[in-house]
Amino acid sequence: MKRNAFFQLVHKENGIFIKSYPALDGGEPLKADDVLSYLATKKWNDVPTEQIKDFVEKAAKKTNAEIQISKKSAIPENEYAVITVEPNRLYAKLRLYPNSSLGSRLTVEDILKLLEQHDVCYGIIRKNIEIMHKMRLYCTDVLVAKATPPVHGHDAVITYHFDLDKTSKPAVKEDGSVDFHKLDMIESVTEGQLLATLEPADFGTPGTDVTGNEIKPRTVAIKHLKHGKHIHLSEDSLSMYSDVSGNVTCVDETVFVSDCYEVPADVGPSTGDIEYEGSVNVKGNVLTGYTVQATGDIYVAGAVEGATLIAGGKIVLNRGIQGKGTGKMEAGGDIISNFIESSTVNAGGKIVTDALMHSNVIAKDAIEVNGKRGLIAGGSVRSTQKIETKVAGSSMGTQTELEVGIDPNCVDRYHAIEKEMEELSDEKDKVLQTIEVLKKRFKAIGSLEPEKLAMLKSGKIRLDEIDEIMDTLTAEYDELGHVLESSSGRGKIVVYDIAYSGVKLTISNVTNYLHSEVHRSTFVREGADIRIRAV
Repeated sequence: MKRNAFFQLVHKENGIFIKSYPALDGGEPLKADDVLSYLATKKWNDVPTEQIKDFVEKAAKKTNAEIQISKKSAIPENEYAVITVEPNRLYAKLRLYPNSSLGSRLTVEDILKLLEQHDVCYGIIRKNIEIMHKMRLYCTDVLVAKATPPVHGHDAVITYHFDLDKTSKPAVKEDGSVDFHKLDMIESVTEGQLLATLEPADFGTPGTDVTGNEIKPRTVAIKHLKHGKHIHLSEDSLSMYSDVSGNVTCVDETVFVSDCYEVPADVGPSTGDIEYEGSVNVKGNVLTGYTVQATGDIYVAGAVEGATLIAGGKIVLNRGIQGKGTGKMEAGGDIISNFIESSTVNAGGKIVTDALMHSNVIAKDAIEVNGKRGLIAGGSVRSTQKIETKVAGSSMGTQTELEVGIDPNCVDRYHAIEKEMEELSDEKDKVLQTIEVLKKRFKAIGSLEPEKLAMLKSGKIRLDEIDEIMDTLTAEYDELGHVLESSSGRGKIVVYDIAYSGVKLTISNVTNYLHSEVHRSTFVREGADIRIRAV
């Protein structure tokens, strides 16, 4: 049986000696550090290090090397055990050192008590301890306790049985222009159709470490089938079915089914504003000053003027929007439009268009301006992930801002909270001043008029309200701060043709202005700088 080399303190009439015993069957040789560590533990601090190193070298060459470390007698040393518990408490090891020639050995029960003193009480491998004790396996680390690892589960999984990517890419013609007449963006469903199924989360099984404490399995994501109207779940809530024939959309893992509302002509004086629980299909135009709001998708076959479109799902414009400075679009999903001009646009998904001109545009996902014109000129264009275009800015130096890398809505909310907290802080100071004045008045005259007393009470109530609101805002502010910090360095801007001088580029709060034309380039952030790479 393999055994490591070891050493022993030997008592003789003329003092204390260290004697070596050789390794057997391929065991490890004696190590100076092992001897020095033992001597330090036993307070033999006056033994020269070089003497021990010489001894170890002799032990490697001679079967039983021996050196004297003291000319005086000493108290016998009993067998010595060192117990090491791994930092995560997944296992414990035992290392034995022999008793001196006049010392006593430990028993197996002594070793078990030592393990207990080190809080090792679970997964003990008694057989290893017994073998180690019987075979005198000294200067050897032996596994004596082992944890039971947890059995990890898995996240809940939702499988959708319809096409989630209908809005991914519209058809592109041979000349490079986007064909907005063949969008094929509606995902149809029939009554009773299976829409989604849920595989519940498996929470796994806890384990136990060597100290008897629970080892928790990895945290898993819990999901539920979420839906709007015209949908029902099976009795076990694991399957989702449509109650009507129509079209289906999915926004933030919530499924909507609607028998789409159609407007046969223009949205204008003859229709008034439109608000619909589902999708809206406008066959004509949407005129200036009118609003179309839908919980599902909005499709417009004609043109959109200075109107407002708000959709829980996607917005698809066959011809585009000429906002005249008042046009507005908000979508929970993608926005696809032939062109966007002089408008304010916010998409929870991506934006696909042929031209973006003089507009303030935000997209949580990518912004793709890759049609025949592929132009971004004027305004502010912001995306969490990526901006792609053929042309950025203009030869006339039109002020154009492109920003990627951080969710624009998070940034706007972050600054809005800052402003709101500042206003609340100012209000709190004024309320405190009022309360202080009223308290001084009460102290001076011993009473307050009914209206003053009511003012004092309402002031105290308002202080509690402000503190509660501030706590909520602070928590949200800190959470957004972590989100913004973790987003640092992401995102890129791709210009396939030309980016003109004067274009402002921002990637994760690092800003750069172009001072000359740049061709076929990708802009990325590296450290505190924006770098240019070839497309």
